[in-house]
Amino acid sequence: MNKEKSAYITAGLRKSFRNGTSKLANRLCYGYEFDEHGKLAVFVPEAMIVLQIFNSYNSGDSLGEIADALAARGILSPSGKPSWSREALGKLLRNEKYTGRVRLQKTIVQSGKQVANKEVEQYLYENSHPAIITVEAFEETQMRLLQRSKSLQRELAFEQGW
Repeated sequence: MNKEKSAYITAGLRKSFRNGTSKLANRLCYGYEFDEHGKLAVFVPEAMIVLQIFNSYNSGDSLGEIADALAARGILSPSGKPSWSREALGKLLRNEKYTGRVRLQKTIVQSGKQVANKEVEQYLYENSHPAIITVEAFEETQMRLLQRSKSLQRELAFEQGW
């Protein structure tokens, strides 16, 4: 794709982010389904699993313990596999969409690689759809994820000279 066409597409996407018409905000994820109007609605059987995953993690269970518990109950992963990977659980726990909010442009492509966006404006849609968990539970999870992160622990140890 040539640079001019790419810039045109990027400008169009950002305009839809700004004016709240981006279809990316309505992307389906585990715990949701589309209602008769094409809007995100809570899919209760999966939403109960999402809630259990957040509660278990915030109660101190590891990703491995949560994966084992889900497998023991025969609960299929979002991709339909009999076991949940730690990666799938980590992504679910980091997905702000479960709070009823959608943040667009969290990542951007630089030199052909998707990276965390620290350069251009992000767009937060509040009350975009029904929430499955509270903002407070989500924020607690994010704090626990950071605390348990091995890379963060290594970084802190390095800074402290351990």
